[in-house]
Amino acid sequence: MSEEDDREELRRELARREAALEEPGGPARVARQRRLGRMTGRERVLALVDEGSFVELGAHVLHDHAHVHETLAANRHPGDGVVAGIGAVSGRRVVVVANEPTILRGAMGHAASRKVCRALDLAKERGVPVVTLADSDGVRVEEGLDAVDAYGEILLRVARLKGVVPQITVVFGLCVGAAAYAAALGDFVAMVEGQSYLFITGPKVTKVVTGEDVTLDALGGPAMHARTTGQCHAVVKDEPSAIAWAKRMLDALDPRRPADDPVDRPTDDLASIVPVAERRAYDMKKVLATVFDRGSVLEVSDLFARNLVTAFARLGGRSVAVVASQPMYLAGSLDIDASRKGAAFVRFAGDHGIPVVTLVDVPGYLPGSKQEQGGILPHGATLIDAYAHARSPLLCLIVRKSYGGASVLSFGSAVRLALPTARVGAVGVDAQLEIELGPEPPEATAEEKAARAARREAFVREHGHGWAAAEGGYVDRVVDPKRAREALARALEALDDRGAV
Repeated sequence: MSEEDDREELRRELARREAALEEPGGPARVARQRRLGRMTGRERVLALVDEGSFVELGAHVLHDHAHVHETLAANRHPGDGVVAGIGAVSGRRVVVVANEPTILRGAMGHAASRKVCRALDLAKERGVPVVTLADSDGVRVEEGLDAVDAYGEILLRVARLKGVVPQITVVFGLCVGAAAYAAALGDFVAMVEGQSYLFITGPKVTKVVTGEDVTLDALGGPAMHARTTGQCHAVVKDEPSAIAWAKRMLDALDPRRPADDPVDRPTDDLASIVPVAERRAYDMKKVLATVFDRGSVLEVSDLFARNLVTAFARLGGRSVAVVASQPMYLAGSLDIDASRKGAAFVRFAGDHGIPVVTLVDVPGYLPGSKQEQGGILPHGATLIDAYAHARSPLLCLIVRKSYGGASVLSFGSAVRLALPTARVGAVGVDAQLEIELGPEPPEATAEEKAARAARREAFVREHGHGWAAAEGGYVDRVVDPKRAREALARALEALDDRGAV
């Protein structure tokens, strides 16, 4: 055979192996994926990253367990069920890991796990975010302890990366067992409606062990995790929407972007949004849309603990993490779930140097035996701890009220601003009257009612409004609602020392 023949053989072999990457589990399985309206793992990666930017690790890796089980012998495909590497999203570097569902339903074996470990190590070395596109049946049980040991290394790395680089997971299909733990150990999770499931133990094993009949949706569907556990931070309608969400999350973490929304834009409608009466409900999300850069608010966990809003936004082009009371639910009071939600969000922002802007309208922690027995004390304490240990700038705007222990939302801030509607105190005015005078009797005379009203007015004058808090030094400045955006932006500019665009 001539040298040219040798070269031609090498070209054919390269072409064959490159083609195998395009149909990872074989033509039939890829075709089935298409019929379901879903992408392969590689297609998901390429949809996420900038064109031509992805550098893959271990593209041709094969498992060496064909002798162990006939299933493994029949499924020895390039990449071994995982696409991993580094690329760019909107110009920013990111490590991407994607399960390949057409190969053994994305189950992870020893060779694939080693590849993922390399990718996670690279993320740590380069200090870049990790995006996992999950579609995995968990550990590849046919490989036994080899797979368990290798996946354990993944879990250790994911846990140790917490607080070091952001970790975002998008669940496209199954995310079971160890893969579910990896998602939970990360920072933010999105799930696709109608096709994503996140659980430790599936319905069949649950039935065998406990006798319980339970559906996939009830066990680990998007709605359950979004509303009940809080493990799902966003529910998206389809795969393109999932990719778009991941891109927007990565954009939100970019410290600064050029802004076309002037910081001195008057917030003319803020005064009409926020009622003076402290018990009247209003939608805090309207305040966010008014105060922050137009179109920049990206809410996280919008269906969980709805009495507290957590969102990323921009203020004068600077990325910020927003925590805001929501008077539309539980009057904005803090309960167990809101404390958990807020603590995780503030801790993430603090770990990654993202300034936290808190909009406060909180009547206190939610009382009652259910909350006390459920652990409001330890869970509430985690929120205090998150604010206390945040390594990023903290500033707040007291929109209407900040009462009792729930003032944790305001008391840790380096700069505290307030609207004229603000009231700050150990308890609300009406609660204070109850403590001092007891409940007003139905048969109270006009004189008694007048005396009670006078005491209420005196309490408000001495303790219960923003000017009293400002005069006492708790509030740094009471601002005109029309200038609230500008005041926050100037304070952020003074506190935020991240590099310019």
